[in-house]
Amino acid sequence: MAITRVHGAPRARQPFDLGVILRRIAFYVPIALFLVITFAPVYWILLSAFTPIDELFRIPLSYIPAHPSLINFQNAASLVPIGQQFFNSSLLSLLSAAFSVIVALLAGYAFARITFPGSSFFFLAMLVSGFLPTIATIIPLFQTFQSLSLVDSLHGILILLVNILLPTSVWIMTSFIRQVPLEMEEAAQVDGANFPTILLRVLVPVLRPALATLFLINLITAWDEFFLPLIFSRSNATATLTLGITQAAVNPQNQSVAWGNEAAMGLIVIAPVFILAMAFQKQIVEGLMAGALKG
Repeated sequence: MAITRVHGAPRARQPFDLGVILRRIAFYVPIALFLVITFAPVYWILLSAFTPIDELFRIPLSYIPAHPSLINFQNAASLVPIGQQFFNSSLLSLLSAAFSVIVALLAGYAFARITFPGSSFFFLAMLVSGFLPTIATIIPLFQTFQSLSLVDSLHGILILLVNILLPTSVWIMTSFIRQVPLEMEEAAQVDGANFPTILLRVLVPVLRPALATLFLINLITAWDEFFLPLIFSRSNATATLTLGITQAAVNPQNQSVAWGNEAAMGLIVIAPVFILAMAFQKQIVEGLMAGALKG
């Protein structure tokens, strides 16, 4: 018995739509430009960090290291106490992020739940203080810290980092707490819960994504801070990794800028933050979206 095969009808060609093509170009070209502008400096840091200085500026430029080397990292390690500075940066970042989140939680609750005379004024003043440029207040701050013997001390720099993190943290936390239904706290009060119990058993579990996100953002901000350690640190005992970039930049042989050393130190500073952001990007986005979608 013969089997007759039925061939499917040929697919009709999609009509040429110039508008669709232009819309795709308008969508993808800005994204491509953004990616190039964002990642080109990072790639150049990678290239400079692993390329010997005598090959880095050859003409024509080579965008792939011909002879990859760790010499720049070795030179940077000989000029900068990387271990001590890494410890200082980690300690200051973790403590400042933790303290700022705890204080922001308490202050945010006060602004969100307690009405007292001048609360709006104090909240606005706190926000305005966060927008002041650090350089505008650095002289009175330095004089105050010098009189209190807080210059060139880790706890002094810690106080400064918490100070710059608090305004934005309190603002964000106040917004999150206002989105939590007040009925949850009232129900806990009816059951006999006091304020610490309400805070720890009711608010903190609900605000956990926001608290985690705020902690990570503050941790990265404190890690990247350069200006305050530059002014208030006077020795390697209190210096951070961001200061190590400037220390490794000078070539002791001819007093020129050692770009390879600087790139190596920059990569050391960037790598932990990049790994942290990539590892917790989902939690950061979920925490930010939680505040945007509730209401």
